[in-house]
Amino acid sequence: MALSVRALGGRAALFVLPLLAILAGRFATHTSLAAEHPRTAALMFLWLCADALALALIAKAPKNRPGIRALLGALAAGCIVATIGAAAPVREALFDMQAVAMAMGLTVLAWAGWSVSVLVRDLRRGQSLAAAAEAVFPPQLVGFAGKELAMLRLALLRWGEAPDVPPGAQGFAYHRVINPMIATFLVLQLIEIVVVDLLVSHWSETAALVLLALGIWGALFIVALMKAFRLYPILLEAGHVRVRSGWLIDMRVPLDAIEAIEPSISDPETKRPDVLNAAILSHPNVILKLKRPLEHSGFMGRTRLIERVAFRLDQPAPFIEALEQKF
Repeated sequence: MALSVRALGGRAALFVLPLLAILAGRFATHTSLAAEHPRTAALMFLWLCADALALALIAKAPKNRPGIRALLGALAAGCIVATIGAAAPVREALFDMQAVAMAMGLTVLAWAGWSVSVLVRDLRRGQSLAAAAEAVFPPQLVGFAGKELAMLRLALLRWGEAPDVPPGAQGFAYHRVINPMIATFLVLQLIEIVVVDLLVSHWSETAALVLLALGIWGALFIVALMKAFRLYPILLEAGHVRVRSGWLIDMRVPLDAIEAIEPSISDPETKRPDVLNAAILSHPNVILKLKRPLEHSGFMGRTRLIERVAFRLDQPAPFIEALEQKF
């Protein structure tokens, strides 16, 4: 456990430290000293961005030896971050140095061209778009983008679609209790988006646009979550119970791993690390006690051993009756 915590802290540091260094450099470009010496500030900020990202890549790579394309990508990202993040006078000074600007452009174009060729090659070999993209971009970034696109597709499309209940399975709904409460949050958020945008726009139009975009994203997330609760019910299938809570939780519990169906569970117990609580904004009314611990990988990739699985159904009695018939 101590080793895993240290490893997690190390991975976090490799993300946080370069970010802090770049943010510090960005603030430095807005100082009076940077305004007096914009070319020097531009070159130093460019070096800082490229160096921070490259060193972080080297530290994370196996045996500290990243591939040439990956290193080129870190340098290209540094060029882009330096261009976007610098203060206006420093950015202008950066572009005024034609040799530096040309070198930055060639670095970005070289990485982009190389990456596109790799992507096309893998697609022609029959790999999926996600697998091909992971050869170009960090797998974590590809996974995050895939989840975001799936969320947007669910929020904007799939209206009126039937719940996902495979043939031979029984579906048990839980959205009728949760969704009215979440709909209240959605209405409040929509009101907040309008009010905050009106207030902040008097101070900064850029900040207002950023907050508006975040607010719209949050509203779409809530809509997608409500639809996911309806579309992905808990399933009783041959050999196992599939416990789902939208896309947030998806765990298969083998029937031979269930020891008993407990009548209740206290609120403090639902917070124990060995309890999977799939009830959102409500208290569980079905608790499966397991004969043996089962491994569960959470939404953020955290793995833990589960001894009880708790969830809430709109009508628990039919589920309990159907489950008891399986034993």
